[in-house]
Amino acid sequence: MKEKQAIKETFTDLSSHYEEAINWELNKFWGWSYQRFLDELVKRTPIREGQKILDIATGTSVIPRKIASGNTSGIHIAGLDITESMLRHGQAEIQEEEAQTIISLACGDAMALPFSGQSFDVVLSGLASHHMSIPLMLSEKRRVLKPAGLLSFIDVGMSPFWELPIIRGITRIIVFMYFLFQKNPARAWAESVAISNTRTPEGWYEELKKAGFEDIKITKLSSKYRWVPEPLTIQATYSVEE
Repeated sequence: MKEKQAIKETFTDLSSHYEEAINWELNKFWGWSYQRFLDELVKRTPIREGQKILDIATGTSVIPRKIASGNTSGIHIAGLDITESMLRHGQAEIQEEEAQTIISLACGDAMALPFSGQSFDVVLSGLASHHMSIPLMLSEKRRVLKPAGLLSFIDVGMSPFWELPIIRGITRIIVFMYFLFQKNPARAWAESVAISNTRTPEGWYEELKKAGFEDIKITKLSSKYRWVPEPLTIQATYSVEE
């Protein structure tokens, strides 16, 4: 099963109850509610008047709706997701909250963004990077950011112990079996493959520097269990200097 197809199948299946499912999983493994998790991202992402913002893997548009509720004037938020059914649920929420004047949604691939270069002041994502090729994702985010633009995201982290090849391999098997019995084969495949895309804070720093980002700030958040690697919030700016 190819990873991208598995992701589409997974999130198509989750689309009708995505927020409830992710809320349960975050609480179970990290002790965080989904809303609090994304509130942490929005809190750490300064938004200024008139900015253009891109939310990658927007899902049901929770992040755009949170930003829109902040009453920052003149902003426009584009939400991108690869799964059409997630976007349909997100669009329904946007219309219900009457935020459609500043939020637009598009279906597309985060690793081949359908936007021209230097289009956005801010690029965000929540719980998404572990489903993507890190170098390709960062390259695309850098491409669409304006000079000195801000990259801000939040996701699961990795510790040096969990990064050991044998531990990572065992973890992939455990994750696959857990989601196979709890959910379905597509979710099991998508989540087990995603283990390879997690990084330690040091690993993220190296990836971001390599991709041309600077002013990198990586913050560990608390985890419910000491043996579970902490979630990370990451902010960095794009420098055009070569």
